[in-house]
Amino acid sequence: MAKKKKETTKKQDSYPKIADIRLEQLKYIMEDHKVDALVVTYLPNIRYLTNFSGSNATLFITPDEIHFVTDDRYEEQVKTELYPLPNLQEPSITRDPFSLIAEKKILPDVASMAFEADKMTYDDAVKIRNQIRPVKFKPAPNMVEPFTVPKADEELANIKEACRIAEATYEKILEFVKPGVTEKELALEITYQSRLLGSEGDPFDIIVTSGERGALVHGQPSDRALKKGDIILFDFGCKVNGFGSDISRTIALGKATKEQKANYDLLYKAKEAAIEFVRPAMNAKNVDAVARKMIEDAGYGENFQHSLGHGIGLVAHEHPIITFRLESEMIPENSVLAIEPGIYLPDKYGMRIEDNILVTRSGGEHLTNAPKKLPII
Repeated sequence: MAKKKKETTKKQDSYPKIADIRLEQLKYIMEDHKVDALVVTYLPNIRYLTNFSGSNATLFITPDEIHFVTDDRYEEQVKTELYPLPNLQEPSITRDPFSLIAEKKILPDVASMAFEADKMTYDDAVKIRNQIRPVKFKPAPNMVEPFTVPKADEELANIKEACRIAEATYEKILEFVKPGVTEKELALEITYQSRLLGSEGDPFDIIVTSGERGALVHGQPSDRALKKGDIILFDFGCKVNGFGSDISRTIALGKATKEQKANYDLLYKAKEAAIEFVRPAMNAKNVDAVARKMIEDAGYGENFQHSLGHGIGLVAHEHPIITFRLESEMIPENSVLAIEPGIYLPDKYGMRIEDNILVTRSGGEHLTNAPKKLPII
């Protein structure tokens, strides 16, 4: 049996107490599911719970013990990176964690184990079930995420810094916007400038579209060169200590029509109305409805088909999803959201404005601030 951690893992001076709270919450959920253990394999959830940032890990949680398993590439990394969690045992180093659990009987009193069914393939689940028999392997989708959506102060600080870097990157990129520059060149410049400003990397693929290509909601940057009169859409984020930001900005090159200016004003007002309306424990579809009705009333309902927004954190698109398509998606206090209404007119242009907010009892607190009027560069 694994020995209790002593000197192998260096104790950090401090760590987010929400890690302890999340573990306690998971233990109550395990009781509800009538299981003796929970195995966490989804890496973002493992990082939320343990601070481990590597690419391979498995976490076994029981009411009395926590077992962390990774492979030999991270044997040194875990000595300094893991939170000093209560009852965390000596980390195990292996490339086959479930065989280790079964062969060394590390969890001798576990008769049933829950797993993240929404994060594991059917083939993997069958293979693991056969490895750990007679332990029952029970699916438990979305078991961890409800406790990772509310952000701790330390996590929020990272997101705020990622937001600051993204806004600074946007301001810098405006210097490169001119006729003849391609979408791909601007996307590469976003990556480069954001790194210079302190970003660890891109949380998702950067979107830069222009002219008629703006109607592609998630269009990838192309070799299309910018022209005077183009509407240009940017969608990108930055990362700090693994936590990301996600903003969209729309600008006009050289000139803009009355329609374009009016549509930008509409999107800005719809975004702000949703941000002012949002409250903790609210059903996400009701927040979506606030912005969507404004866009529909203006005659553009068919041109706004995607969700109003989503949560952000260690993953670029987390729960809650702010959409009319889900009936029971609830918004917790201290969750961080990206709110992004858009209008996309085929063969003409597309517009999206996206800001990041913190959900508080008094409404949405801005972490980023898009321009109130359509910028003309």
